[in-house]
Amino acid sequence: MIPLASPTLFLYGPPATGKSTCAQNLAVALGKTAVDLDALVEQRVGCTIPQYVAKAGAEAFRDAESETLEALCERRPNAVVALGGGTLLRQKNRAVAEACGPIVCIHTSPDVLARRVERKAGSRPFSKDAAGLMRTLEERREHYASFPLRVDLEGDPSPQEVWPKVLAAFGRYVVSGMGQAYTVTVAPGAFAELPRTLTRLEPKPRHLLLVGDSNTLPLYGKKVLEALGESIPCHMIPAGEEHKTLATVEGIWKAMLDAGLERGDLVLALGGGVVGDLTGFAASAWLRGIRWLNLPTSLLAMVDAGVGGKTGADLPAGKNLIGAFHPPCAVISDTETLATLPERELRCGLAETFKHAVIGDPGLLELLRAFSAQRSDIDFLTRLVIRSVGVKVRAILEDPFERTGRRAALNLGHTVGHAVEAASGFAVAHGEAVAIGIVAAARIAEQVGLAASGLSKALAGGLASLGLPTEIPMGQSPEELLGYLSHDKKKAGGVVRFALPKAVGEVVTGRTVPEEELHGILAGQRA
Repeated sequence: MIPLASPTLFLYGPPATGKSTCAQNLAVALGKTAVDLDALVEQRVGCTIPQYVAKAGAEAFRDAESETLEALCERRPNAVVALGGGTLLRQKNRAVAEACGPIVCIHTSPDVLARRVERKAGSRPFSKDAAGLMRTLEERREHYASFPLRVDLEGDPSPQEVWPKVLAAFGRYVVSGMGQAYTVTVAPGAFAELPRTLTRLEPKPRHLLLVGDSNTLPLYGKKVLEALGESIPCHMIPAGEEHKTLATVEGIWKAMLDAGLERGDLVLALGGGVVGDLTGFAASAWLRGIRWLNLPTSLLAMVDAGVGGKTGADLPAGKNLIGAFHPPCAVISDTETLATLPERELRCGLAETFKHAVIGDPGLLELLRAFSAQRSDIDFLTRLVIRSVGVKVRAILEDPFERTGRRAALNLGHTVGHAVEAASGFAVAHGEAVAIGIVAAARIAEQVGLAASGLSKALAGGLASLGLPTEIPMGQSPEELLGYLSHDKKKAGGVVRFALPKAVGEVVTGRTVPEEELHGILAGQRA
């Protein structure tokens, strides 16, 4: 079950993991009610749980707990429910909860849990002290490990550090650091979240405009309008990177004028990276900045281009040379749109997901290996998006405006990739160009002694297995590519700076490469 498809969400895990506090924070973030199952049990039995266990015994308590859980699940409340540390030991209880909603199991260091238990010794009937807790953890080790949706916490995090991690496991992220924080939601059917998202905006927008391209507006426009429950003006732009121009932006501005958009109003971008970049850029300049909401429909946009707040347009000299940091007020990725995505576009999105694996989540490579067998499984694709987005969001939170170098790691493969893309007249799609650029970056890293020999070959093999190109197309000379690189937007101090992979899971940023070495590498990576 995909988390956001259900109104009821469950938090589970050992005693003292902070489930009740986390449920309260999540309820606020999600607009739900926080429910503590232990508190409901105490209402049912008329005393505290330790008192009831002492008086009636453990089995009587478990019976009361089961009855309380069943009654709660019959109502299917719009709530985040904190379960007791042993609620799901009974298989019947687990089946009841899993039929009602997704369960995230929170894992915390036993030493941290022991310290928490000692601070409130005697308050938990089955883990009265540290020694009792350790026995409980050992007895339930396999049980807790059996829940596939889990959050592993390091150290002794504060409640404010915990709930965003759990939120991500449910398919939602909170991105901050670039002004007003905004949420990124990933789920099948997520467009249904639109009305609630709009009601939380302040001030409330009086006028809306929906922008899509000649592919996305016919495919998904009706679904968005049905979710909104109203008819709003729509503006269609031509599909394709070749239309990512100021002329297209000017057309969006005219549509904004015709729709009467004012400073407090909202424009929605429905489409891939081009639609999001252009619409966000148009919004950044209209009346010196109005709000926009991103509805990415391609895998590439969901995992990369649609998240982060970078907006812009191309010039003949290069990609994204004009633009602005203008974060959306929300990102809603309805993964059901991936079912209609052409095979080539789907694979282009895999290039960005592969990039995220190399940057900060090597385990994603294992998930990508299963793509061919599960490419039609929307739940699988949703998990792929959620995990990939996590890498990008972490980089943004650490370095919102690309000042420390951490966020610049997301440029891996883009420096050479953008040159290849532009030199082809955009016949090479963005994701394909990024795949070629990743291999080029690895070859550069090997050449300058940053990476061990063989990394580029390993990455090329992984990308090729996903059906992506890894070599520079014939007809593109090193001189032509170097010309495009000279206009790269990541240039600083007159020098192009690269993000280079040192190993899978580690990327170094800000590296410069002598032109003669770069020329040789580009000449050697030819189809």
